[in-house]
Amino acid sequence: MRLFYSILFSIGFVVITNAQQLMATLEEESVIADNALFFDGTQHNNSNPSGNYRFANRISPHGDCIDVVDGFVFVTWYQGGMDNRHLMLSRKKLDDPNADWVTIEFPHQHIGWQGNPNIGDSHNTAAIGICTIDETIHILYDMHAYTENSYPDDFFNYSVSIPNAAFVPDAEFNLSLFNPKQDYLKSGQNYERVTYPALHRADDGSLVTRYRRGGSGNGDIYMASYDGNSWSNNWLYADGSIPLPDRYSLYGQEKFLYGTFYSIFSIRYAQNDNYTNNNGLYFAATDALPVTQSNQWIDVNGNSISMPIKNADVVKIAEPSDDYGTTAAPRTSFDPAFTITESGAIHAVTRVDNANVHYYRGVGQTTFSSNSGGAIPFPQVRGDIFSHNNYVFMVELLGGRPVIKATPEGENNWEIIYSAITEPTRFRHFDAVLDADKLYVYLMENIPGDACPLHLQIFNLSEGIIDYPTFATIDIEAEDYDEGGQDVAYHDTSSGNSGGAYRTDDVDIEAKTTASNGHAITEFKGNEWMQYTFQVDSAGLYTFNLIAANQNQDTSRMEVEINGVVYEDFLVTRTFDWNIFLPSSLPNIELNKGENVVRITQKQSLSSRPDKLEFVSDIQIVNTIETSRQETTVFPNPSNGIFNIRASDQNHRFAVVSLEGEIVQQGILKQNEIDLTNYPRGIYFLQLSSDSGTIVKKLVVD
Repeated sequence: MRLFYSILFSIGFVVITNAQQLMATLEEESVIADNALFFDGTQHNNSNPSGNYRFANRISPHGDCIDVVDGFVFVTWYQGGMDNRHLMLSRKKLDDPNADWVTIEFPHQHIGWQGNPNIGDSHNTAAIGICTIDETIHILYDMHAYTENSYPDDFFNYSVSIPNAAFVPDAEFNLSLFNPKQDYLKSGQNYERVTYPALHRADDGSLVTRYRRGGSGNGDIYMASYDGNSWSNNWLYADGSIPLPDRYSLYGQEKFLYGTFYSIFSIRYAQNDNYTNNNGLYFAATDALPVTQSNQWIDVNGNSISMPIKNADVVKIAEPSDDYGTTAAPRTSFDPAFTITESGAIHAVTRVDNANVHYYRGVGQTTFSSNSGGAIPFPQVRGDIFSHNNYVFMVELLGGRPVIKATPEGENNWEIIYSAITEPTRFRHFDAVLDADKLYVYLMENIPGDACPLHLQIFNLSEGIIDYPTFATIDIEAEDYDEGGQDVAYHDTSSGNSGGAYRTDDVDIEAKTTASNGHAITEFKGNEWMQYTFQVDSAGLYTFNLIAANQNQDTSRMEVEINGVVYEDFLVTRTFDWNIFLPSSLPNIELNKGENVVRITQKQSLSSRPDKLEFVSDIQIVNTIETSRQETTVFPNPSNGIFNIRASDQNHRFAVVSLEGEIVQQGILKQNEIDLTNYPRGIYFLQLSSDSGTIVKKLVVD
């Protein structure tokens, strides 16, 4: 006889009412091109001389490659595949719903690793900036510390348009607008050995460029400004030639925010004895225009500093590697992402030993707080941090799909405000910019080959009050599997609890502060399983959620058996971090009143760490305005995903919420239609808000 210890799990009611939050609504998506360059294949190095690329395989989009200004969006990219490699510039008018992307192909081709066109080099980004004083387009591209002697035609690549070219009609947007390629910004200045060019536009329309001259541990950081007529001389911002052991190069970014030019960066020492690659957080700023070396520059506390920056300790904010490093020489390989809010709160996110770290200082505070792990966004996806009103937010790719997280300024309370985790299209990487209340996300689609599609997604940002529906959940902690032992309550292929926590049998459980009950399953190997017996008060359809961490695998799969029905190839959402737990769902699961049984079996070894199992069902619908409810009709319902809305009021703001409480769509209701055809079958809640009040309707996608 099989013996089970039956555990009664209580139904918890989750009610979130009148929650003020930042909201992100996907308003528009378009395909820019279907043939952008991607360095497909393997990495070229000494042990693999036949490899296809050096350093990384990303080149489009990459770097300072998108600009939004005066109702237009501009993006740079390289044409794929490897036999093409031409520099490309695409533009789209934003306020015209019928506008198409128009593209210019330049004669220049990506020169490849050390001049070899068959090996890609990911350093050779293409930066773009629009000067609104004379309406010129500036592009700096395809350079990686080249000398004039070695690459006389390509050591420095600069293309600039004639004046008044940026906003010409689409029919006139062509190569004739551009002057011949130049190997200088200002004649007589030295532009050899340049890498990582960037272009920034000030509030007056002028441009500032920044680039490194020299190597990764001893490069000088130079800047120059364009006033609508000509470029200034190069001037030294950070001195990479100071004596050892303090010699370093700067890795970071700059931004014009609310009339001030900010720089937050990490550094890479020429002698890496204590740190692997980068370390530290550093801050400098000036509010003078044009930005020059002779401006008054200040540190994070408003104290004057001299230029150029020599020993970077004079502008240091913090040492994340010392605070959160887990190895003898902590590793930080990515630039910090940062923003400053209009009120003056400072936020920076970096990465130490594969942990995401957040440093922040609220308005009026004099010291920085910090946190690691959890829901803090990942800088390694090359996202950026932005601010909108009193919020800070960042875009990520989780499982190849866009996710936007936000926190109130001066806090570390990150929450997902947009998720495309169920969308079919996956992306490799992206860059993003913010313009007023619009977020522009520039992405490369993840398909095989060296020529891949480019997309632009446009999000509207707003603040609002969401009345969420009330729903019921049955929560089962993953560590609360049945009693009964091996091959009765679980199957484990190794003896003992390797995590040493919570229980003393053979299932591996570890203490985990980011897990819901402080514990999660670890070392979950192929064909190991756990079984759970639980009670249900009301029979009906539920959504099953497995909350789990999955750092490495896009194809992590389980087998889920519920009351004898087997669901094969259950895909576990990739979370990119063993400390982050996200849901993976099965809709329309029928549960019985009384006893029910669920078993989860790992099919791909060590690719997930379960935290919790949930079954979610709606038990009531919130209708805050009873009279409006009678005057609003949703049809057909159920439907295949297209719902028509008939309402007496106009200008509804809407939000569609899943059974898991996730906002899957939101915005202003257009054409009285909601389209959920790209979302899984199941039950959703539609909230409609207008001047008359708020109602909630249940939607069934069958």
